[in-house]
Amino acid sequence: MSESPIHAQECRSAFKLYSEDGKRAADVLEFRNGETYLDEQEWVEGTTFKNRHFGRLVGPFASPADAEKFIVSTPWFQGSRA
Repeated sequence: MSESPIHAQECRSAFKLYSEDGKRAADVLEFRNGETYLDEQEWVEGTTFKNRHFGRLVGPFASPADAEKFIVSTPWFQGSRA
């Protein structure tokens, strides 16, 4: 299995988005190479969220704004489907 091109690169969390019902979250991550990825998470209980894709990130996106536009329009984030 090949490693992701972003594996072990430094990144920062630009911001975190939460669904209206608070059961889904997406951390918008900006990497040093200029790419932006999403870490999608689902609520477990209390303040605990688990990664939706077993540690795999969604992307790349050209910017944090592009990542935000994408995730907020998905049926998953809107709660329309699991």
